[in-house]
Amino acid sequence: MKKGSKMLISILVILIIITGGTYYLLIPKERVTQNTNNKIITEQDLLQNASIDEFQLVKNPLRLKGKVSISSDEFQNIIYTIMNEYNVEDFKHANVDINNSKVKIMYPYKVLGFIDSQLEVNLIPDVVENKLNIVLTDAKLGKINISDKILKEGLKKYREKIPFEVKNNTIIIDKNDIYPTTLNKVEITEKDILIDLEIQANNLIDFISKYNINVKQ
Repeated sequence: MKKGSKMLISILVILIIITGGTYYLLIPKERVTQNTNNKIITEQDLLQNASIDEFQLVKNPLRLKGKVSISSDEFQNIIYTIMNEYNVEDFKHANVDINNSKVKIMYPYKVLGFIDSQLEVNLIPDVVENKLNIVLTDAKLGKINISDKILKEGLKKYREKIPFEVKNNTIIIDKNDIYPTTLNKVEITEKDILIDLEIQANNLIDFISKYNINVKQ
């Protein structure tokens, strides 16, 4: 065998190994399917949910204060609703898993249009000065870790449609974008996201009646 042929075969073997290794890395350990059960969810749906604690009537300014518990299914619906409102197809049918004080988002994704891979990222929500801060951690494409820098660059295209800021690996949603709701605290249990919040309304009597809210005097 000629020297040139041997070199060509060696290059082909190396390319096959690299291609196979890359393909392996792009395949997730646990594959999820696209979630097609998500639906539009409204503020009324959340407030009428049985997972709401009693609200208190607070003055100056007049508002309702209480806690709302959001399940993984409800959070999936919230993501779907936001993506639908801003006409963003990505993550519209994401899967959500709440565990160990983190919210894991998983979404099937095709690399180069034909390799079935998966995007995965953990969310850690917090409230800083009434702004919702969502720290993104352990982001992966298949088995490949995604750096904070790449993640930040990837989020830029969504800022044209969805109102949020990005600082390092943190998404920041301003308090003005969630008014008349004010967030005080967000914590994650083994099954739910607990949100301590306040709600202002032009007519609290109508608001309480409409959403059938149990108010503690």
